[in-house]
Order: sequence, then structure tokens, then C-alpha cells
Amino acid sequence: MKLIWPVLLGIFRALYLCYSWWCRLFLPALLGVLALSMGLLAGAYPLSRTVSLWILALLALLAALAVIGVYWRRTSDDPNPWQSGFLAWFGTLKLFKNAGGSPAVKLHWPSSYLVENPRGYRISGASMRDILNQLQPGDILLRGYEGYVDGEFIRRSSLSSQNGFKPGWFTHVALYVGELTPADRAQVPAAFRDDPGYFSLGPQMVIHSMAKGVHTEDILTFLRCDYLTVLRVPPELSLVVGKPADIRARCKQANPASVSDEMVSHILQELQAGQTISRDRAVLAARQSALEKIGESYDFDCSDTTEFNRFSCAELLYYCLRGVLAAIDLKPQAHAFYPLAPQFTQLKVLERSTITPDDYYDLVANGTLHCVWEDSFSKSTHG
Repeated sequence: MKLIWPVLLGIFRALYLCYSWWCRLFLPALLGVLALSMGLLAGAYPLSRTVSLWILALLALLAALAVIGVYWRRTSDDPNPWQSGFLAWFGTLKLFKNAGGSPAVKLHWPSSYLVENPRGYRISGASMRDILNQLQPGDILLRGYEGYVDGEFIRRSSLSSQNGFKPGWFTHVALYVGELTPADRAQVPAAFRDDPGYFSLGPQMVIHSMAKGVHTEDILTFLRCDYLTVLRVPPELSLVVGKPADIRARCKQANPASVSDEMVSHILQELQAGQTISRDRAVLAARQSALEKIGESYDFDCSDTTEFNRFSCAELLYYCLRGVLAAIDLKPQAHAFYPLAPQFTQLKVLERSTITPDDYYDLVANGTLHCVWEDSFSKSTHG
């Protein structure tokens, strides 16, 4: 199975480089077609002249359809619909340039192409203000985007039989920790506490894991997305009678135990004794756990729910909530990539027991997590 990754990297990275150069060379190629159509090379390549003339004819037809289509949609207060139509469309173009993607690739193969109408995010400024007014430290943020290929991969890797092999919706999860102050810096590993790329102070911050590892981010940056849901741990947490508190919290403890390990140990003992734990205590333990893990690398396998020395986004939250996992009934499930689901679920790859962002949303139906804000599009999808 490990051979699949160098094969995919080699094939798709090379194909994308070719695609990128095709986009860059489109204008020179078009000029070449025009040159052929004018007969500059007609003597040597008569077939090229014929083909280029057909291409020009097709372009002329498309141009005529564009002009007629805009004219039909004119209004009485628009004296020049073609001018407004062109300028309105031209303003939607954006040139994307990329020097090679993630530092993990380290190839620096450039890419550049035009995209029409790369609209803004669905989450509007008004929604952001509403979210900011409702957020509390310890809230779980689920988000998603439109159009990203890796997002579709994550959604189809969020399938499980208990959900009827329905593709997932959210592609990322983070912990909202509220204000980060100089006092919090001391809880961050020394190698990263002074690195602004991993730890920054701010009034409203999140901690999450992405390709570069576990790091902090301002909430306003995090909210630039298309779909978002805010979940919250209930005010009080307790166990069903007879359920062990730590059966889902098997992990290697630090030696000596870290501050969060001690906090989690006390929570587990009290839950096992039948006591009720407040949300504030669960949040403090989760917040401390997240601070201690800043700088840890990303788990690209998305399969580590026991060692906790590297993290996917969902695994980081699972670790931070390890003291109350049994109370909220969060546990790893069998997930795989189903490329043809839901019509054909027999074909699957990369099966593993793990946690995905949608596993957190599923707890809302169980009542063990509360949904305090959800964008209208996600709400209609889940409804």
C-alpha cells in the first residue's frame, strides 16, 4: 500500500505541470492558429490551415452568441449592454500563481492559470459577526469549502456504514480557545512558543492541525470558508451507569505527566466515581492539551488515535477531549475511501479506524454535543 503514494505523486504532479504549461501557452497557441489561418504556413501545412479556419469559425460563432445573449438581457437603464457586460465579466477573472504547493513537495514547479468568477466565501461578514458574538472557549468549529479536490477526497473518506455510506460534509475541525495571553506562551513547547508561524497571541484564537502541524490562528482567518457549524459541550457531563470512563483514552502519558495529563486524570477518576463534570473543567483540560501539542506534525495517514505524537485535525480534538470521550460517546470508527459510493460500496481503499470531522457532527443527533450555530446551506443539507 505504501507504493501507491510515490506513484500518485509522480503521475499527478507531472500531469499537473503539463496542464499548467498548457494554460500558460494557450495565448501563444491561439496566436499561432491565427498565423496559420492567415496563410503564413499554408504552403507547408495545408491541413493546418483548414483546421485553423474551422477553429476561427467556431470562435466567431461563440462570439456572436455571446453578443446576442448579452443584448437579449439588456435593460432600459443600460444604454450599452455590451460595455457593461464585458466589464462586469472581465472583473471576475483572477490569475492564480503557485510556486509548488505545500513545502512537503519541495519541487517548486510553477503553475499559473486564469479562473473565471472565483467568488468569495459563503460565510458573510454578517454571519461572522453573529458567530463572534456567540462563541465560547472550548467550542468545536467544523468548516468546509467548495471546489477543493482534497475536500471531495475527505468527504468520501468520511463514509461509514452507520451513516448509510453517505459522503461527509465538513472537511476540517478546530478548537476555539478564546484569548491567548503571554501566560499561555509558557504552556507551549519551547521550540515553538516564539515562532509566530505556530503560536500567536490574540483576543479570539483557534488551535488546529493542518499540513504544517498544530498551530494557532485568528478566528477571522479561520472563518473564511463556505460552510461552518459551531458545536458546544453540554454544561454538565456524566457517564452512563457502568460505562468505564477511560476505555477510549488509551494513550502514552508524558513522563513526567504534563499539566493536561493530570487534569484529565482527575476528570476520569471523578467520572468513574459517578460524579458530574462541568463544561468549564472539560474546556480547561482541552485548552491546555491543545497548547501543549502546538508544533506537533500533521498525521497524513489520519489513523493515529492512540499514540498522539502527530495529528490530523479531527485527531487533535479527539486528544484534547480525551478526558470526556466516554461522556460524549466519541470513539474511532471504520472509515475508508469509497470512490463510487453510495451506488457501489464494495470498492474501498485506505480503510482504517479513525475520527473524521463529521463524526463530531453526528454527536449532535445523540444530544452529547449541542449545535449553537450553523450556516443555512449546511442546515438545509443536514435537514
